[in-house]
Amino acid sequence: MPISLLDTKHWWRHQNLRTLNLLMLIPLLSIFSQGFDGSMMNGLQSVTHWQTYFGTPKGAVLGVFNAAYPLGGIAGVFLISPVADGLGRRIGLATGAALCCIGAALQGGSINIAMFVISRVIIGAGSVIVSGVGAPYITEIAHPAQRSTATALFLTFYSVGSIVAGWCTFGTFRIDGTASWRIPSALQGLPSVIQLLFIWFCPESPRWLVSKGRNEEALAFLVKYHGEGDLQDPVVQFEYNEIQRTLSAEKSTAHSLISFLRELATGPGNRRRLFIMIWAAICSQMSGNAFVSYYLSPILTSVGLTSDLQQTLINATSQMLSWVSAIYFATLPGKLGRRTLFLGSLCFMWVIVICITAGSAMFAKDHSNKAAAYTVVVFLYLFSPAYNFGFNGNLGLYIPEILPYHIRTKGLSLFYFTQFCFMILSNFTVPIGLENIQWRFYIIFVFWIIVEFVGVYLLFPETKGPSLEEIAYIFDGPGSKIGSNPRSELKGNIQFVEDTNCDGK
Repeated sequence: MPISLLDTKHWWRHQNLRTLNLLMLIPLLSIFSQGFDGSMMNGLQSVTHWQTYFGTPKGAVLGVFNAAYPLGGIAGVFLISPVADGLGRRIGLATGAALCCIGAALQGGSINIAMFVISRVIIGAGSVIVSGVGAPYITEIAHPAQRSTATALFLTFYSVGSIVAGWCTFGTFRIDGTASWRIPSALQGLPSVIQLLFIWFCPESPRWLVSKGRNEEALAFLVKYHGEGDLQDPVVQFEYNEIQRTLSAEKSTAHSLISFLRELATGPGNRRRLFIMIWAAICSQMSGNAFVSYYLSPILTSVGLTSDLQQTLINATSQMLSWVSAIYFATLPGKLGRRTLFLGSLCFMWVIVICITAGSAMFAKDHSNKAAAYTVVVFLYLFSPAYNFGFNGNLGLYIPEILPYHIRTKGLSLFYFTQFCFMILSNFTVPIGLENIQWRFYIIFVFWIIVEFVGVYLLFPETKGPSLEEIAYIFDGPGSKIGSNPRSELKGNIQFVEDTNCDGK
């Protein structure tokens, strides 16, 4: 890719590029609801009025409360591709946001367990749609020199949602009445309201426009936002020609669900993509993160921290640390590489889970051992930064970019389907395990993270460097459907395209 004539390092100096980057805040809010949900449920378990109103749910009942959200997500994944590919990225995002608004209104007004659970199913469906549309949308409209950072920032808004929910429950738990849990429950729809109001000011994806034969509109987008009005900008010309040729080559591919599944099972490149999507989804949910995301309250109770004040304060402050780390780590994929971040994150989480297990075991033997209790709290704080290192922004970047345009939203639907299936498994089994075998339940994750590490080490290729279209060359080789025939050099067992400048390299 040619070097841009724009000063992308100081992007705020260019009016149109500045406008584009500010407008990207709207799709960046797409993951907010997921982060809000986990932190809110953590906080509500520490709110006495919520516990009393719903009969102090524990074990399997508590698992149903939390599993309702990913259950809705499984239903929502089947709408991602039809609305995003058929109607456009903007309408797809608006559809999911509307569902989130409806679900949040029902959740805030719940009068019984059934209504609360159903509202969470609706929120889960809407959240997975906005997430499944928002990630490729950002990937497709961001300037090539900023794509890795912009897409990696996507999942950092999970932590923003967590912070808002954490401090909201901390601020409302003192209210004497059901408003103590109804207020944070209804506020989960706030980002979706913002998206519904402002998504219409955002430009449509140029790749979607080309796929619908609206080439002039796509070129106008690239000229305005990536070339600052210069039709002859080399990046604009390169992007436009490559998008045209690539999507033209992909048009012969059938777009039905059956053909998509058949295509994923055909050829070593697609089979590798399939394994990566499934394995990444498993790693993102089964590395022990459910402890911190949904069951912080029972863990803190198990080490002697039982008051509403202690638990809601720890929940809120830990989310702030998570967000700060997520923002910084979102800048690393373009510097350290995607694969390095995945492997490093798994190593960090493995060490932290071991320390949480050891501290919990020591406190179980001696309840007066405050040092062991505080050790558990410290490593609970550190778990989110360790997870964010590889499975926050980096994961949000990696999955969309390994998928060619014609299967991008369908592939993300499959990824989210797998992710939400394992979220259900994790959310349902963790409270049962904590109730029955206490700290011994953590040992499972000590061994499982090793298995995850081996899978990532063996089959996740590095994608740092090539353009969005040229990444197909890493998986499919010279036969890939990209709009150019770049020379390549072999580095280890991974092919990289020469003369690319996507990350400023």
